[in-house]
Amino acid sequence: MATKPEILDAALNVLRAGEALTLDAVARASGLTKPGVVHHFPTKERLSVAVLDHLLEKWEADLTERAGANADPIGRLHAYIEYALMGDLDPADLALMADLRLRDKLTLQWTERMDSWFGQSDHPHIVAARLIADGAWFDRCLDMLPLDDSQRAAVVDVARSLLPEDSRS
Repeated sequence: MATKPEILDAALNVLRAGEALTLDAVARASGLTKPGVVHHFPTKERLSVAVLDHLLEKWEADLTERAGANADPIGRLHAYIEYALMGDLDPADLALMADLRLRDKLTLQWTERMDSWFGQSDHPHIVAARLIADGAWFDRCLDMLPLDDSQRAAVVDVARSLLPEDSRS
C-alpha cells in the first residue's frame, strides 16, 4: 500500500505528464485503486490542497538549504531569486493553479505559505525583486523565454541588487 507522500508524489507525476489531476489518474499512477486514494484524500479538493502542501514543503526544504536555516526574510528572498532563475523547476508547480474551481483556495494557501517564508513588505525594491523571481518561476514553468545560464545569472544579479546590502549572500 502506498503512503500519503508516495500518493502525493504520484499526483505530481500525473501533473508532470500533462494529465488532469483526478482521483482516478492518481490511483493509476500510485498503483492503488480509486477507493485506496479516497481513503487518504476523500475529494479532489483535499487531494489538491495536500499536493500543494507537499510541493511547498519540497520548495521550503530546497530554499532552506540554499538560504540556511537561520536566514531572515531578505536572505530567504535571495535564495528564492536564485532558485527561480537557476534551480530545477517543475511545470507541475504551475499546473495546480489551473483548476478554476480551486484556484482561489490554492492561491490563498500558496500566498500564506510564501508570506510566512518571506514576510510581507511594501518596500518597492523588495516587491520588485519578488516580482522578478515570481515572474521567472512562472516563465520557466511555461518555458516562454529561454535564457542560458549566464543570462539567468545576470538577472539574478539585477534582482539581488534591489535588496538591502546587509542580507546578501
